[in-house]
Amino acid sequence: MNDVNPLSRLNDLGDLNTQLDPLSYRAGWNKAEPSLWAAPRTRYVPMQWHWRDAKAGLDTAGRLIDTELAERRNLLMVNPIAGNHYPSLRTLVSAYQMILPGEKARSHRHSPHALRFVLDVGEGAYTVVDGVRIDMQPGDVLLTPGWCWHGHGNDGDQPGYWVDFLDVPTVQLLEPMFFETFPDEYQAPTLTTRDHPFVFPWEETDRALCAAQGGVSERHGVRIRLDQDGALPSMALHMQRLPAGFSGRRWRSSANRLVCVKSGSGSAQVGDCRIDWLPGDVFTVPAWHAFQLDAREASDLFTVSDEGLQEKLRYLREEDI
Repeated sequence: MNDVNPLSRLNDLGDLNTQLDPLSYRAGWNKAEPSLWAAPRTRYVPMQWHWRDAKAGLDTAGRLIDTELAERRNLLMVNPIAGNHYPSLRTLVSAYQMILPGEKARSHRHSPHALRFVLDVGEGAYTVVDGVRIDMQPGDVLLTPGWCWHGHGNDGDQPGYWVDFLDVPTVQLLEPMFFETFPDEYQAPTLTTRDHPFVFPWEETDRALCAAQGGVSERHGVRIRLDQDGALPSMALHMQRLPAGFSGRRWRSSANRLVCVKSGSGSAQVGDCRIDWLPGDVFTVPAWHAFQLDAREASDLFTVSDEGLQEKLRYLREEDI
């Protein structure tokens, strides 16, 4: 009985490559493309979404679709690269969301971590996270750590608008995705408070920015990190304040960033793309793109990035240019 493997009889490298293919091997010397490269590269591009367009779209959707049909009335910010239908960047997705007076968005939970940055709400708009009702105010950052029940409501007389940020694309890449709807649709709050680790009230953030005025960075102006307790381990949350006339140093990072403008106006240079931003706008800074901020007037910016994940994995790298 001849038990010699046919591969051992080959005398031609091309024949070996051909015979390895149907066995689902790819020879390291015969790669279709490199698996390692000298610096980060990404297909995701600099992109800006304008709040004026999102608000108009959401207001129209408010007339045409309710939360019974949509569950979450939101507009996903999809990076315009070929074949993409969901992520804003490789690891992150963002969306504008609106809830009308008298509405409630059903409670659910999922593996991905999430947060909200509140743009425009009146009295009575709120979120419920694991039974805690947190009333929203403009400028608040509200956390929904993975697998926490969460839903939203609006007892007031004005629509509420915010920006959602999630690490869903990261979970899709790693594949530990779980999702569950609340058994009774809406989780009733057992506590109402704004003194909770899941909310960074704007008034406190503003005080912290004022207290940090002495530490102006050439890259960032005045910048503080909000998520020091690691509730969202895959992300990092920063708020920064730029004085009028600020012209920042160009720099780049291996992290992917989504930037939302709270107030002010200015411009960002992201790679070869110039972005002129206004309040409520969101723009991307893909990994390893040169990045510079300039402020026409005093401005506050909120940034969500995958720095948290890259720090833990010791991947993060930054440099001035």
